[in-house]
Amino acid sequence: MADITLFGETRCHKTRFYQAALDERGLDYELAEVDKDAEAARRLTELAGSADKFPTFQIRGRKLRNPLLPDLDKELARAGLYDPGLIHDERSQRFVRHMAPSDAFVSYHWQGDRMVMGHIETAPSLRGTGIGTCFATEVFEAVQDRPHEIRLTCPFLRKVAATRPEWRQKFTL
Repeated sequence: MADITLFGETRCHKTRFYQAALDERGLDYELAEVDKDAEAARRLTELAGSADKFPTFQIRGRKLRNPLLPDLDKELARAGLYDPGLIHDERSQRFVRHMAPSDAFVSYHWQGDRMVMGHIETAPSLRGTGIGTCFATEVFEAVQDRPHEIRLTCPFLRKVAATRPEWRQKFTL
């Protein structure tokens, strides 16, 4: 069985939309056409309660029905199948990296025109693996050329920033 199964019908515009999204991401997947394949309809009924509940994904055994693209990317990333990269969620004032078992993030807030990065979080089970340092580095590289001042109040972020002269100069520690 494929890591990604898309249950749907090719005449359905949403099924075609998801096919295009998976193709754009370069992902292999099984298209289970519930209108043409009785076994696909049975599998979807077992998964979702009805063969009419499509488009539905099964990603490494987990069901995901009619997701928004950011939610699909998140599930694919958590399954280790796709890397959408660093995500800047301006509305939530966070930099996020989707990963298993939970997302890593750096939160910030604004003081006037100064960005204040106050917290980094990774899954407790990943602490001590270097993932926090790698993630902080990725965030710093993404923001280092921004024109506004960036202040670090998180001790861990300060520690990572102190490792490079250009970051010590850019970020207020």
